[in-house]
Formats: sequence, structure tokens, C-alpha cells
Amino acid sequence: MDLQEEISSLFSANGIIPSATGFEFRPQQFEMARVIGESLESSQHLIIEAPTGVGKSIAYLVPAILYALANNRKAVISTYTKNLQEQLFRKDIPLVKTLTGRKFSFVLLKGRRNYLCTTRLRNALAYQKSLFDKKSSEDLERIRAWASETPDGDLENIPFSPNHDVWQQVCSEQGICSPKQCGGSCFYQQAKERARTADVIVVNHALFFSLFAIQGSDEYFLYENDFVIFDEAHTLEQVAGIGIGKSLSQAQVLYALHRLYNPKTKKGLLAKRRKKDINDLCVQTEESTHSFFDEIKRLMAATKGNSSSLRIRTPHFVFNSLENPLQKLQSAVKDLESVEKLEIQKEEFAAARRLLWEAEVLLDEFISQKDPSLTYWIEQTQGRFPNIILNAAPTSVADSVAPKLFRDNSSVILTSATLSVGGSLQYYQNRIGARDARKVILDTPFNFERQMRIVVARDIPPPDQAGYENDLPQWIIKSIRRSKGRALVLFTSSSLLRKMKEACAREIADEGYTLLVQDQGSQRHALLEEFRRDIHSVLFGLDSFWMGIDVPGEALEHVIITRLPFTVPDQPLIEAKMDLIKENGGNPFMEFTLPEAVLKLRQGVGRLIRNKTDRGTITILDSRLLTKQYGQVFLRSLPRCPAEIVSSNGDVEEINMEYS
Repeated sequence: MDLQEEISSLFSANGIIPSATGFEFRPQQFEMARVIGESLESSQHLIIEAPTGVGKSIAYLVPAILYALANNRKAVISTYTKNLQEQLFRKDIPLVKTLTGRKFSFVLLKGRRNYLCTTRLRNALAYQKSLFDKKSSEDLERIRAWASETPDGDLENIPFSPNHDVWQQVCSEQGICSPKQCGGSCFYQQAKERARTADVIVVNHALFFSLFAIQGSDEYFLYENDFVIFDEAHTLEQVAGIGIGKSLSQAQVLYALHRLYNPKTKKGLLAKRRKKDINDLCVQTEESTHSFFDEIKRLMAATKGNSSSLRIRTPHFVFNSLENPLQKLQSAVKDLESVEKLEIQKEEFAAARRLLWEAEVLLDEFISQKDPSLTYWIEQTQGRFPNIILNAAPTSVADSVAPKLFRDNSSVILTSATLSVGGSLQYYQNRIGARDARKVILDTPFNFERQMRIVVARDIPPPDQAGYENDLPQWIIKSIRRSKGRALVLFTSSSLLRKMKEACAREIADEGYTLLVQDQGSQRHALLEEFRRDIHSVLFGLDSFWMGIDVPGEALEHVIITRLPFTVPDQPLIEAKMDLIKENGGNPFMEFTLPEAVLKLRQGVGRLIRNKTDRGTITILDSRLLTKQYGQVFLRSLPRCPAEIVSSNGDVEEINMEYS
């Protein structure tokens, strides 16, 4: 039986999957599996939009696994969210195994710092008095006990929260954790070997592109004879750029120094050595580090005031006062390595020296700005541990990443529920650089004309006018009353969310509804669980609630969007992308800002209807949808359903939605 025949036997109306308990025939799922099978067999790249309810995970897993087994190839499945990774690994892939009756191996691979390295654990235990205080030593002993019983050495499965610095001293690290040094006992090396021999590997986008960036061969992606499927592909441009890019922070440099010697705690690899000269060199390099990053802070304050980010457009914007101290310290550590008798100490010194070398190289690359395809910028974080971060990322993923990713004689499959703008995948195709990819948009399995209604506020002031923030609280309250709570209110800025919390909290409580608010101290998962449990609650959410959350049923019957989600143009990488469009003679608003906002709006709207029995309302509190010409672009991208305009006096007017 060939691949298409097997797909048909599984997905068709009389096939195995519809016959299985709890499943029904979904023509869109059948079509998706069929198209993916065709693309894999013809080594063709594919962009396929699969709306919520299609069952896309099974639709791509089945053809991918069948094709991999038939052709002795490896399927790499990459996702964005941890939730989907876990769902694929623990539920969907085992289900495919049952449905197909095939035997195959599959693994979930994480970044190396998620795994315990037994070599580094031995080293840390041997020198724990030099490295750790009493409390940290207790954590180290608990890790030692856990290491004797854990099957995988995965940080996620440790039954307590170890001190961050202790874990950094025992997790896998490049340069010291290797097959030669660790052998088969190391948990990371075991994970690598399982991935090397597995038929299916599940990774996240960040790990994929960090490994892809150091991949020397153009003949495969991560492993020989592999192919890749990206789920949640709407995040790919952002993650690919960061993964291929580079960053260096003040905290990273200080960590590298303190690994050798921390003058405050008197701990580190050099702590018990009577080498005052090299310890003094560590202290001097730390002083130089603070001095260098203080100069960066002053530059930011003088240029951008209180802004948290600053784009750097010219090389050598500051003097590289850290280069010489880092080089001197590296040389001194190398001298220690040459006279060290104990192999484990040599290994740790070599790893510490590598961190210093990486800091020196990244610093030089950032200050010299030799690569014109990159955008360079500085970020300043606040909070308990303020930090300065130097960043560099490709301005155009389509130019820098795509030629290597979308090559001939291979298949890259990209799928998500929201990839199209105005019924077309052309924008996404251009942004990601998949120029020769086949494009498919599947129909929704939901009846939106029966399940959903759109409400647009007519006479609320536009968000750029002062009256908007004054009027918005009452619009939110009136909208919440319509659904008796059960509402997700989406914001595009934390400052507006905080203001609306202050303005609405009392009235929402008076209505008898629980107000849940996303802020710096709240856990996203805990908020979602409470929102699902209390069906009369109202949740105020920011960016992470616009996508990737699933609240079917009566707990969520109303999504209220406070303003159209236009990207802030003063973010350095966004600004650089828009500048590049201008340089090429384009219109940044029409070619980037507007389509990005449309996709983000579609993601927010997509939180409402999650199955065929859901009912609900989308309320958009942004009158620009009605007054600006681009409003029709947004409306045409929304599901076909009844729509109405609501005025502040309560008048309601039905409107005809225009669709492409």
C-alpha cells in the first residue's frame, strides 16, 4: 500500500480514524494529510493554514511518520509552545502509533542545559567547598540523590527547585560535556543518542534554530536524511531571527567571572588556590565589566531617556574597554590548565575559559558590526536584578535564514491556524522566504454564522485620542454585562491594562464577577486554571493570552479586544524591518504593520470558538475598524458570521461583512 492509499484508509469517511472511539470524519483533516503526503513524496515545501478544529496534529503526524518509516528518514516536529510539545509527545504520537499499528521510536529533545551532566556533577561534588555556601551545598547533595534514581536527568522532573547557580554548575555545557569525556552515563549524551536513533523528534522552534545555526551541512537540517514540520508556524519569523542571532548580557559576563572567583562570596574554581595575582585579575575584570556596561547605560540615558531599548546603527559606538581584561584573564586561566594535574579541574578551567572567550568574541562582533544583514540593539531590564543585553539578529529572515532552510530536494512543512491575511498566504510566504512553497488554506469545520457574532463599537474615541482611555472602562463594563462575565479582555500594553484594572475593578466586583489580571507577579497557567474553574470570571490579559490558550465551553463566551493590535514601531528590530521595506521602495504600513496586526487580531479572535458546540461574541472596542480604510482588511480576515455596530447610547445596527 503506497502512502496516499494508507492515508485514505486512515482518514476517509469509512477509515480507521473516524471509526475510532471519540473521532468523526473531518474532510479538512483528510485533505491536510493528503496534501502533506504529496509534499513529502515530491520534496516540496508547503504552507498550510489549518483552522482550529481541523485536528492538524494528527493530520501532519500520520503522513510524516508513515513517510519517515517507508523511506528510512527522520521526522523533526518543531513547535512553539511547551503545551503543544507535551501534547504531541504524551498524547498525539502514541495515538498515531495505535491508529497505524506501526512500531517506531520518538523522543522529545530539549536544550542541553535542561539535562544533568554526570561529569559536571562529579566535578561539582569534588570542589563543592570552593564553589558553594552551605545552603547551595545542600541543593547539590539533593541533586546527587536525585541523579541516582532519575531515568532522564531532566530538570523539569526534579522534585524541588534547585538554586540556579548550582544547576548551572551541573547541567550539560558545551566544551566539557561530550561523548569522549562523559561516555554513556551522562543524561544529556543519552538524550542525544536517543534523538540520533529515533524516527521522530519533537523540539521547540528556539532549539531548532539554535542547532540549525551551527549546522555545517546543507544536506540536512539537524540530522542526516531528515525533514521538518513546523507547527505554530506563525511565530517562525520572530523565533528564527532570535535563534540565528546572538546576544551577550552583563549578567553572562559576570557569571563567567564568578565561576572562577566571586570576591563577595569568596567562592569559585580559584577560591582555594593561593594565586592572589589571578584572583586580583578576576576582580579587575569584574570592575572593567561594570565600568563598560555603566557606559552603555549612560549612552542609553542620554539617547533614549527611560526607554528600555536602543538601536545601535554605527560601529564602535563605545570603546571596547573589556577586550584587554578578558584576554589577560583567559591567558592566565590557560596557564593554570597547563600545570593542573587533576583532569576534572582542567576540564572546568577549560569550560570557564571558553565562556570568557565567547564573551570576548560576541562583544567584538557587536561593537564592530561587521555583518550588515544584522540589526544591533541594546536592551535594559529592570527589577530585582537589572541587566544590560547586547543583541544582534537578522533584519530579514527571508534573506538570511530562508536560503538555507528552504533548499532543493527537501521538505519543510509550515502550518498554523492563522497564517493568511485577507484570504491569502502571500504575506506570510514573503516574510518567511518560502518563495517556491505550495500554499493551501483549509476550510473551517465550524459554523461561525451560527456560533459567533462580532460587535464593533461605533463612537468610542480612537485610541490615539485622550478621550479613549476615559471612555474605555464603561465600554468594557457594558460588554462584560452582555455575557455575564465569562470574558477574556485582551490588551496590547501593560500600562493600559493597569489603568483599566484600576478603573473597572470595583464595578466588576459589584456585578458579582471575579476579576483576574495578568501582571508581573501572576502565573499564566494558574490564571487560566482559575478562569476555567470560575465561569463568571473576567480575565484581563496581555500578549501571551492572544494566542496558544484553549478555554472551550461556558467559561469563555466573550472575547473583548480593546484596540487593534498594531506593532509598536519603536522596537529596534521592528524599526529595522520597516526601514528595509522603505529602502526597497515599499510602504512599511501596508507591507508590514497592517498584515502583522491582522494576524494578531485573528489569533485573539481565535480564542473564542474552540469546538463545534461553543457559542460566543467578539467585541472590538476600536472605532478605526469603521472609520479607516484599512478597517475592511481586518473585517475581511475575520470568520464569516453576523456582525453589528453598537453605539454608546445602546443603538444596534446590523452590518454586512465584506469578504474576499
